[in-house]
Amino acid sequence: MPTFAAQKKVRMKNFSLAQWGVIFILSLLTALEPLSIDLYLPGFILISEAFNTNVSAVQISLSTFLAGFAIGQLLWGPLADKFGRKKPILVSLIIFIIASIACIYVRSIEQLWVARFMQAIGGCAGVVISRAIVTDYFDKSKTLKIYAILALIMGIAPIIGPSAGTGVLKIFNWEGLFWVMAGLGIALFLFTLFFLPETYDFKQKGSRPNVMKSYWEILKNRKFVIYSLIAGIVNGALMIYVANGPFLIMEKGGFSSNAFSIIFAVNAFGLMIGSYLASVLQKYIPTNKLVKQALLFMSIAGLILLVAMYLNLNIRVILFILFFYVFPIGVLFPATTELAITPFAETNNSGTASALFGSIQLATAFICTVISSFISDGTIVTVGIAFFFCSMLAFVIVFSRINLKEEYNKGVIS
Repeated sequence: MPTFAAQKKVRMKNFSLAQWGVIFILSLLTALEPLSIDLYLPGFILISEAFNTNVSAVQISLSTFLAGFAIGQLLWGPLADKFGRKKPILVSLIIFIIASIACIYVRSIEQLWVARFMQAIGGCAGVVISRAIVTDYFDKSKTLKIYAILALIMGIAPIIGPSAGTGVLKIFNWEGLFWVMAGLGIALFLFTLFFLPETYDFKQKGSRPNVMKSYWEILKNRKFVIYSLIAGIVNGALMIYVANGPFLIMEKGGFSSNAFSIIFAVNAFGLMIGSYLASVLQKYIPTNKLVKQALLFMSIAGLILLVAMYLNLNIRVILFILFFYVFPIGVLFPATTELAITPFAETNNSGTASALFGSIQLATAFICTVISSFISDGTIVTVGIAFFFCSMLAFVIVFSRINLKEEYNKGVIS
């Protein structure tokens, strides 16, 4: 009987129906995070009224969700390398379902923060382990394409999330949003249980080293650190947009909740276009150069956006520019993921590397959202400053890698 590695090489010639099924399940697992965020955005005002608090307090539930995602990934990655990919996903989905139901019965906004934190702990396993499954199941030359497909399908979440949330609120109260999340968790549990194969080859990977030693070895890889930080900053920019979307579009722009959903969908479509272009452009442009060009584009768009906000231009002009700021994020997500994780594809640290990548990404995004909230003074200019700062910081970091590499080659650093 051929080994898993031999089967893997044969499968790479063409994607089979079973492989597309795996990609579909991985996409759903990866989309659980944005769905868990975007679905409840239209309910911010209702939730704030239910707990007699302001919208800013409800936004903290988004920050605690991101914090849970960052911390939880450090747990699930090593577990996936020790017990395989499938069992940890199933356990995590049970936690996600229970936490989603807990969100319905909280009695204070602080309890909602805690419930959302636990919801993220459960939901993050599917995201982190999906990246590891890609390196298990697909050839190295195909990983960027698969990550782009995942990002492309995941881009549907911001399109249907706010719209679905608005639809749910027309029938149920805000609690219905979390019932939907619980239902999604149950559906994913069943898909994973019956249709997702175990892709981890225990015999080929060998025994597991010390977890802390594994993390340290991964962090010593400068390429991994650089692209993880960039992914985190870019994700932070996206989370700042998500958190401030209701403020920009409905409060300052005066648009209805239905218009809010449409605008969110248009920008999500831009993310999907960017993800598709990443898989197409890789044939002509090296991935590292693609990241630099995308960050340059994003920085220019960020500067123009900041100027437009400072000049208090029409909100429609600002939203038009915002589309071109969000668009390159779709390119950067799969590209930075591929550059950071692929070096560990043939090691027994692929799950741990994926976990650390996701944790750095979410932790950085969490810090970005906290800083954005701290500097906010209720004007759109401070939002523009946060956007521009994120793009410029990522731009500086990606080019600092060049200088570090040159110094390394000259023997200045070791």
